[in-house]
Amino acid sequence: MYDKATGTVYLVTKSNEGGAHFSVHALDVTSGAERSGWPVPVQGDPVNSPGVPFNAATSAQRAGLLLLDGAVYFGFASDCGVGTYVGHVGGVNTTSRKLTLWSTESGSNSQNGGVWMSGGGLVSDGAGRIILATGNGAGTGSSPAKGPGNKPGSHFADSVVRLGVNSDGSLAPKDFFSPANNRDLDHNDLDLGSGGPAALPSGFGTTSHPHPHLLVQVGKDGRIFLLDRDNLGGTVQGPNGTDAVVGMTGPYKGVWGHPGVWGGGGYVYVIENYGSLRALKYSVNGSGAPQLTSAGTSAEGFGYASGSPVVTSNGTAGGSALVWLIYSGTGPGGQNGELRVYDPVPVNGTLKMRRSFALGTVTRFSVPATDGGRVFVGTKDGHLISFGRA
Repeated sequence: MYDKATGTVYLVTKSNEGGAHFSVHALDVTSGAERSGWPVPVQGDPVNSPGVPFNAATSAQRAGLLLLDGAVYFGFASDCGVGTYVGHVGGVNTTSRKLTLWSTESGSNSQNGGVWMSGGGLVSDGAGRIILATGNGAGTGSSPAKGPGNKPGSHFADSVVRLGVNSDGSLAPKDFFSPANNRDLDHNDLDLGSGGPAALPSGFGTTSHPHPHLLVQVGKDGRIFLLDRDNLGGTVQGPNGTDAVVGMTGPYKGVWGHPGVWGGGGYVYVIENYGSLRALKYSVNGSGAPQLTSAGTSAEGFGYASGSPVVTSNGTAGGSALVWLIYSGTGPGGQNGELRVYDPVPVNGTLKMRRSFALGTVTRFSVPATDGGRVFVGTKDGHLISFGRA
């Protein structure tokens, strides 16, 4: 995580020297030197789980970092759901270097609920608001209890959770959504949290209907949920025991990654696991409620862990957007990976690939970075490749 205002790079590292432990670092972007007073060790009890300390030996820091209101936040799961663990969200104030921890499974060290999101980042849509998704829970005991989202309980497996930052810097759940069939998702290893949430910009949503602030969430079972960020929906709060969501599209193939968004066209893009790049078009239905409908797919397929799409554009200007993504390759371990570039608007149901570039061996869930008219990709075999106009 890069803070341009201070020229600081924040990152989380794990070391096994003298036992497993995590540290949060702050590095000078020019010299690479550690800032004074850093690193900060990640240790202690979560605020909502006293007596159950963070266990570095069973944890993996997988989600992207978030810099919000003078603090850097990060999430923990495990490595591929292996072992006994629970999910955590941590935060460090960049001035005082005070650490806070919150557990997805209060009172437990074994009920899972990891915050991994295939490398997607923690999301914020305003001061003191953090949105995340969680993975499987260990059995029915950790499934979120039936109830409204604004009365969250203690267990948040297979959920979208909105945390609030309290005045003392601690974290607390303010709202949540978990599908009505969350126990089936857990039993069948169909994490909702294999996907990261995407908050849609103000061009989506509608002030004439009570859902102006929207969010997209999709996981392993391929249902694409359209949620209200201010009223996520709880569990089993819809008619006849269904989900109280703004809309649901699909199911299609599962997603290991987070959506890309282009506000100019009103499109949301997802990469399906062993499927296609899919474009979903925003509109409103006959009653004026927001909806996403499938508008087209790529002719090319994408293998396991192909990552997440990134959209570049000149704002909302028509004809300026491109969709960039990393194909995971044909060989074992990410060999023969490619950077692929697509037009953003489907024609006759097909997203046209403009061009592809060979990358060599790529990492799973890899996402391109963009800056200054260039696209950057880091590869598994130790290269940083830059693409731009000649």
